[in-house]
Amino acid sequence: MEIDFGILSLLPPLLAIIMAIITRQVILSLFAGVWVGATMVAGWNPVLGLIDTFRVFISKALGDSWNASVLIMLMLVGAFAAMIEKGGGAHAFAKALSTKVKTRRQGQLVTWLGGLAVFFSDSSNPVIVGPIFRPITDSLKISREKLAYIVDSTSAAVPALLPITAWGAFLVGLIATQYKDAGIKEEPFYAFVNSMPYMFYMIGCILLVLLIALIGKDFGPMRKAEERALKEGKLIGDNAKPIREEVTIEIPEDSHPTVWNMIIPVIILIIMIFAMFLWTGGFPTKGTIAALGSGSSVISLTMAFFTASIIAAYMSIKAKVFSFPQALDAWIGGIRQMLEAILILILAWAIGSVAKSVGTSGYIVSVTEHFLTPSMVYVAVFVAASFTAFSTGTSWGTFGIFMPIAIPIALSLDASVYPAIAAVICGGVFGDHCSPISDTTVLSSIGCTCDHIDHVKTQLPYALLAGTATIVGFIAAGMTGSALASLIIALVTLVGLILLLTSLIGVKAGEYETESEKVG
Repeated sequence: MEIDFGILSLLPPLLAIIMAIITRQVILSLFAGVWVGATMVAGWNPVLGLIDTFRVFISKALGDSWNASVLIMLMLVGAFAAMIEKGGGAHAFAKALSTKVKTRRQGQLVTWLGGLAVFFSDSSNPVIVGPIFRPITDSLKISREKLAYIVDSTSAAVPALLPITAWGAFLVGLIATQYKDAGIKEEPFYAFVNSMPYMFYMIGCILLVLLIALIGKDFGPMRKAEERALKEGKLIGDNAKPIREEVTIEIPEDSHPTVWNMIIPVIILIIMIFAMFLWTGGFPTKGTIAALGSGSSVISLTMAFFTASIIAAYMSIKAKVFSFPQALDAWIGGIRQMLEAILILILAWAIGSVAKSVGTSGYIVSVTEHFLTPSMVYVAVFVAASFTAFSTGTSWGTFGIFMPIAIPIALSLDASVYPAIAAVICGGVFGDHCSPISDTTVLSSIGCTCDHIDHVKTQLPYALLAGTATIVGFIAAGMTGSALASLIIALVTLVGLILLLTSLIGVKAGEYETESEKVG
């Protein structure tokens, strides 16, 4: 039963946000928000509120059959990612891309492609792509700052853009709860897919790296870093203090994993997803389109990830990367690595339930209905999520806090939920991408052996360009209601900005030397 607490209904989510910013402990902050909300519902009795935190809200989240299925799916996503990464498939794939690279442009492009290929996890991308491509970019006199920018941009953007990653599974779980509470029958998986055209920041971030490589010009601090690398041969600055710790995936010397260790499991994964959608949707009794539309996303993804992870494990054993016990340990270890994400998801479900009980979204709508219009709600969500992610250094926690707020607000304003979902995701990734305390940003500095602050400073202007284009895109989405039109507007804005800046203040790499692009 929803209770009208007025302005106090903001207390649980605000507490979670403020605590996350101050402590940078997302799990603790979410728990505190749930506890305070439960205390409010329990007549401001903190002891009873603590009991109800577990008895009512967390237990409710765990007791829901859909939620339990999502948690199982998330575990299997972790197992699959571990098999691809530690089984040598991603390593072999990235290494294959690095052959026959002769120019600076080729060096940047192949690193970009490697970042796109290793898409399963934001944490695995930097420690695989960075060390593999670092010797190549070093030989081409590409600064470590540029390498870290390319690696970080793909690490931050790609996993959040696809529904078949750990990020995707996590987000589908968040969407599912809000859809269930709102009585929306659409499969959460399809809601995520439908929100993809609105994910302006991730699309723009990936495109921007490509444009910078093709144009061959840089500006801002990155321009100075590239000039230093080319003119002086210094890949890092004189006062730079790279993070010396090396984080790499170790592959046994006598093993022989190939690109097929990654390609075959991924193909099986995709085939299984569609096959299970058809089966759970009633094919062949129903037609193909109808079956795909009514199939169960959680069952389909669970079975697909399970099957693909087993195939990947078998191939890693056959390639002598693992013995059977080692493969089993790695498989279970992948599940174990998802524990933090699982805890965040459970608490995000709980705080969403708390927010509903205290009437958070209803109060926000009642206060903002005169100025928070459908045309501006997406921008507001994006900015708020960006600030939170930047301050906390975590996109996952930001998703957990804002998804239970953004979807109900969009529904109450009779606005499309797809841009609202995308605004939360874009804000979380943008803020995380810019934050010096983000684990992805830190891992990119580590994997590329780059001074961390130099990486943040050189990357920030490019991230802000993509962020600016994202704001324009969400304004267009609110005004036009068209995914295609708003995406085109966002991308045209991004391309226009980068062309303008590179023409006015950018310097081409080859302009530092007598040769055009080729180095040595």
